[in-house]
Amino acid sequence: MDYWCHNAKFQELLQNEWPLRFPADRPVMAYYFGYYLVPAAFSKLSGEVSAAAIMIWTGVGIMLGLLWLYIALCRKWWAMLLVLCVGDFPRFFKGIAANWSFPLYRYEEIGVEHWSNFENLFWAPNQFIPSLILGGMLFYVIRHRLDVALLCFPTVLSLWWAAFPALVVGLLAALLLVAQWIRWGATYRQLWGDVLLPLVAALPVMLLFQSHPQPPENGFIWTFRSDAANLLREYLTNTVADVLLFAAAFLVFRRAGFSNASTGPFWLLVGITMLFPLVRVGKVNDMLLRGMMPVLLLIGCYLLYPLAREPWPKVVAAFKGNMACMMIGLALLLQAVVGMGRLHRAARFNRITALWSPAESRFVPIPYNAYPSLYETLRQRWSQQEAEQYLGKTGSFYEKYIAPPPE
Repeated sequence: MDYWCHNAKFQELLQNEWPLRFPADRPVMAYYFGYYLVPAAFSKLSGEVSAAAIMIWTGVGIMLGLLWLYIALCRKWWAMLLVLCVGDFPRFFKGIAANWSFPLYRYEEIGVEHWSNFENLFWAPNQFIPSLILGGMLFYVIRHRLDVALLCFPTVLSLWWAAFPALVVGLLAALLLVAQWIRWGATYRQLWGDVLLPLVAALPVMLLFQSHPQPPENGFIWTFRSDAANLLREYLTNTVADVLLFAAAFLVFRRAGFSNASTGPFWLLVGITMLFPLVRVGKVNDMLLRGMMPVLLLIGCYLLYPLAREPWPKVVAAFKGNMACMMIGLALLLQAVVGMGRLHRAARFNRITALWSPAESRFVPIPYNAYPSLYETLRQRWSQQEAEQYLGKTGSFYEKYIAPPPE
């Protein structure tokens, strides 16, 4: 469903002057368009939306992200793939429960369910790519005990692509950086060149994001949910179940003799996983759905790195006869079943299979130009509120001093 919006953004960038405004004399639309700009620029040159440019641009980004994970996980491709599925364990046993007609809780409009990075790929490639790159970079820095300030500039660059993942990585980097400075101290060059200068570069984008007519919906999750018992069941089913798996895997693998990177950041990530669902930010709790992406990547790296760094015979020998290790390993594998189901569906229903057997295929391509504008796409397929969240604010600092409307 989200591709109605993704496709409309490419069409909007193709047919209008940049920066985008709606209507033409309004302030600049306040949204993170970074992912779309390069293929849209190519489309402007070619005169039509270029699917090839979109695919190449997206493929390059995904490949860079996967390479960072691959390097961070000792060049083990199986560990890299399993990391992408971390976070889907609750979805596996929810599927089993639903198949037995035993729903664990009632779904409501504002949920506290997080998704794996693999699941998010099908909904938000613009968020998936920066999360991969930043997650792989940050774990590499933690693993090799490098200067955390190296993450500041890449995080700022990602803000224009994926606001929520970038903000979360920024929070993690800031906390780790303070701990590093307390331990090692900091020089003036590090403070200015690696931290303050990137923050200055982030100011225009932050000012753009602030130029909304109203802030995104936010508050404690229970103020938006009427059934407290159902909310508790949902939190236990999703968040607590995953956190128990993460903690058990970390402790069991360490007890089995698998050494890991420094433990402090791992427990910080676990704490964030517990707290994030308690606060709503965005119409559909975007901070939880998208902000958890780099967190789950980092947790997955922590869980699989001890196995990836050892020779495979040693891993098999350690698991053999160790029931706890075998159960944890099975749980980590089971969450990949959700991703495999996604791949199976994508392999059955796509553009190619539709050409082979159009009568049997349920693949229906989502058009770029079904509506006259991105605003109308959002308004007619979602809501007036969804459409207005993209509009800029009249009289904002960004409109006055950075991008005033044309005369």
